[in-house]
Amino acid sequence: MDEEITFGPRDSVPLASGNHETIVIDVVTNNYRVKKVYVDQRSAVDIMFYRVFKELGLEDGQLTPVRTPLVGFTGPPINPEGMITLRVTVRQVPKCRTIPVNFVVVNQQSPYNVFLGRPALNALRAIPSTLHLSVKIPTSDGIAEVHGDPNVARACYLAMLRGQEKVVAQTTSLELYIPVEEARQLGTQDEIEEFSLREDRPDRVLHIGALLPSEEKEGLKALLREYSQVFAWTVEDMPGIPTDLAVHNLNVDPHFKSVKQKKRSFAPERNEVIKKEVGKLLESRIILEVYYPTWLTNPVLVKKEDQTWRICVDFTDLNKACPKDCFSLPRIDRLLDSTVGFDILPPSLLKKELTATGPCRSG
Repeated sequence: MDEEITFGPRDSVPLASGNHETIVIDVVTNNYRVKKVYVDQRSAVDIMFYRVFKELGLEDGQLTPVRTPLVGFTGPPINPEGMITLRVTVRQVPKCRTIPVNFVVVNQQSPYNVFLGRPALNALRAIPSTLHLSVKIPTSDGIAEVHGDPNVARACYLAMLRGQEKVVAQTTSLELYIPVEEARQLGTQDEIEEFSLREDRPDRVLHIGALLPSEEKEGLKALLREYSQVFAWTVEDMPGIPTDLAVHNLNVDPHFKSVKQKKRSFAPERNEVIKKEVGKLLESRIILEVYYPTWLTNPVLVKKEDQTWRICVDFTDLNKACPKDCFSLPRIDRLLDSTVGFDILPPSLLKKELTATGPCRSG
């Protein structure tokens, strides 16, 4: 964080610098990537425009009142809507900085979304360079450089010259932000290996990380083989749960009128698929045939990537009649808290989950 920040001959100078473009960057706040962020060294406050404030999903009740008006070089003073503190992240990991920023929210038209003024720049310890159209900031992993987009800067400048009616047409340019760590999925960069769950069924394999330490890998294999009965590859592997062990009932609001959809006609190909899949469920006793249903819905067929059919059931009407449970999964918090500090799920918790769960489809 104390590394010296310099701009020298090795730093590239874009051709747009000759046109004296402003520095316009992207930042992340409130789980959104906000574009058209103007780095304004002349501003004594950090400004967010009201339309951006609303598109971030924020409410007026979150604003802190501000009595001091904003005064610029031209035009009358502007009374802000209020102030809000948001955490702002500049650049991506590993070289990034996250700081709290006190934004003054104003209900004015502008082609920009946010002005980062001197308070935010000083908190970031940022050094802007209009010649290089970039900003350098110190991070725990070294100096990070954020390059401005001259094309966006030029478009915003032209919009201001064309008048307020053109500014209104400018888009806010918000994108949902997914951190790099969360976007990375197992199998995209991590090496995996297959192992047979049962010796008598070599076709039934599971995938585990190939880079796990040998001791952990063998322990995980032994644990999965011990509870191999919880995995299912076909419908026949899911015989159901005895009713003396667990029974599930639908909590239907008695004031709702039952919905019975009219019978749909399917093409012969789809009829065969429906008959085959329903037969499997009946044979494994997952479903039972009833003659006087109070709720009735048609099956829905969805094409999978391998061009085979998946049979689904539309529970929209039934879900509307069942009151929502605000605490439907009470154990989730305890499970997440128990994983803190572990690279993998602790074996004791994994055993509990494998014991408590029913058959699950292998993926």
